[in-house]
Amino acid sequence: MVHGRKRQKEATMRKIFVITGIVILNFFLSRADGAPVELKTPKLRNSVIKIFVTTNPPDFIKPWQTKGSDFHTGSGCIIDGNRILTSAHVISDYTFIQVKKHSDPKKYTAKVEAVGHDCDLAILSVEDPEFFKGTQPIPLGETPSLKDSVTVIGYPVGGEQLSVTQGIVSRIEVTTYSHSLKSLLSVQIDAAINPGNSGGPVVQDGTLVGVAFQGLEPGENIGYMVPPPVIRHFFKDLEDGKYDGFPVLGIISHNTENPFLRQFYKINNRTGGVLVSQVAPGSPAGGVVKKEDVIMAVDGIPIAEDGTVSFREDERVLFTYRIHLKQMGDPLTLTVVRDGNESALTIKLMPFQELVPPAYFYQEPTYYVFGGFVFTILSNDLLKEEVITGMNDLLNLHYYNMGPGRMRPKGRKEIVLLLNVLPDEANIGYHNVMCQIVDRVNGKRIKSFQDLVLALQAKPGPFTSIETEQYAKVLLDNTGNEETNARILANYHIPSLCSKDVAEWLEGYLKKNPPPSGTVPPQESSTTAPAA
Repeated sequence: MVHGRKRQKEATMRKIFVITGIVILNFFLSRADGAPVELKTPKLRNSVIKIFVTTNPPDFIKPWQTKGSDFHTGSGCIIDGNRILTSAHVISDYTFIQVKKHSDPKKYTAKVEAVGHDCDLAILSVEDPEFFKGTQPIPLGETPSLKDSVTVIGYPVGGEQLSVTQGIVSRIEVTTYSHSLKSLLSVQIDAAINPGNSGGPVVQDGTLVGVAFQGLEPGENIGYMVPPPVIRHFFKDLEDGKYDGFPVLGIISHNTENPFLRQFYKINNRTGGVLVSQVAPGSPAGGVVKKEDVIMAVDGIPIAEDGTVSFREDERVLFTYRIHLKQMGDPLTLTVVRDGNESALTIKLMPFQELVPPAYFYQEPTYYVFGGFVFTILSNDLLKEEVITGMNDLLNLHYYNMGPGRMRPKGRKEIVLLLNVLPDEANIGYHNVMCQIVDRVNGKRIKSFQDLVLALQAKPGPFTSIETEQYAKVLLDNTGNEETNARILANYHIPSLCSKDVAEWLEGYLKKNPPPSGTVPPQESSTTAPAA
């Protein structure tokens, strides 16, 4: 009887072990390909989309032309409302887009509904309802925690079929997005993010917890994803039908870790704070925040002396994260110490055009040709061009892009650049001049591109004088200037003296301010090149 009960107990235990083993085996088998259990369902697999993009990007070195047709692929996923979420850089400069599901060989034409270049996100739509059959939207989840396991799904290079890899969340912080050079919250994972992965979903427990968007080339398996707070901000921003972007204060600040600095600014008996070193004129903080203010808190959230705020439990991120949670037009309260006195300042977060426009700020680059000199506006698109390789050029240009120059010295609205010179007998001696920041034309200080064009048209004497920050002075003969321009346009196959945006506002300006009799505006002498 005892032995019988013993054998029955042993049989029961064996059955438990077998069942447990099967469960454990199924658990690991279901994840053997790195995919969550939910990805096993056809609908969810079909919700990960391959995107085919034909592009024709503008040439920022020769701004009157494009670089020619090109082709690449990316990834995306279906979200609510029969929409496809992907990365902005996947569809930038597109001329034609198609999308394809995992189980369907047919490609469908897609359209761009919205783009947020600063946060590197975009939304596509497909008119044909057949495309969405057999799919289900992936719901947006929450930001995963450190050491959490996540799954990256997409169509990277190396094959045609759906790729699934797993990674661990290794870091959460404010990082520079390579597409826009905007610093926003991001999540670093140890799963590889390769070309083609961009725009693809990063999932956890069947929810979307990120969008893969870039990798760190020097490192191994260092990838980044756009986290839910940034994605939610993008969605909310679009609720009124247009995208406004992420707000900025328009200040440069530094930590207050040095004890003597804290004593000097009378905050040695307080906790935390960042010191304002510069305020950009015209920015949301302009006229409210002052240089040498110490910002102690944002919306009541204390800022530590290293410039971080509490994110989650024991995690911290840069205080700018709190600003990026706001939408354009929202109020923001800053607690500041000024001359030892604490006060609360209210700022309205309105759009602010940075001195150097972010990447893809406009579809076609602005340009103007005068005597073979090609002028344009400094932008991040231009800075990405490989031709600008001289160390002095990069240092001078990045002073206005990432250095103190971005705080609009000399009241500049834009950085006007003498981009290069088209060699001609009219500009002998200047053929190697390039990437020069224009300071004055005919003695007039240049603060915008319109200032430049109007100053060049004025021609007050026999010579046009152009002064740059890196070059002493350029002098051009005004005699026969129209003939010179026409000859240069023909020789270099340039269709127009200026870009369309310049031609449009210049036409309106000349109607309101006609030139003196006897003068011929350059754009009327030859806006299109004559036959060579």
